[in-house]
Amino acid sequence: MGRLLAVLALALAPLPLAAGEASGIDPNEIEHCLSRSATDGTRLDCAGSVQASCLARVQKAQPDLHPVDRQLQCIDAEAQWWEAELNTRYARLRKIERARGAERAEALKQMERDWISFRDARCAYDRLTNGRGTGGAVAEPLCRMQETARQFVLLGAYLRDRGV
Repeated sequence: MGRLLAVLALALAPLPLAAGEASGIDPNEIEHCLSRSATDGTRLDCAGSVQASCLARVQKAQPDLHPVDRQLQCIDAEAQWWEAELNTRYARLRKIERARGAERAEALKQMERDWISFRDARCAYDRLTNGRGTGGAVAEPLCRMQETARQFVLLGAYLRDRGV
């Protein structure tokens, strides 16, 4: 019930008109973090790096919005960014693997399907183990955002290995 209320609040709340995007995140902040990262470990550290600035923008734009709803809004906005970028990387890698053979393309497709199942199961576990209230309601989307960023970094390593 608590999650449903949080989702409804997000759906009904006006989005902030702040720097970057209407969501409150500034994609340039993530891109800047990634561009100055020399290793996959530091690239992965970019996941969540915009949360503080997003929360500040959303709080300024929507001071009456509950803090948990602000947090969920920022997590969702960042997760959408990682998802879009992951899809772009996946499409690039899939094109390369198709050119290298059907078996490689099929293996990549299966890996992504299995990854989605793993991500969903892991994040459901995070929700359960962080409580059925606010803790779980925040833990699950945060986990999904972090796992999506992790997969983005992994696919980037595959692309680098293939000279892209």
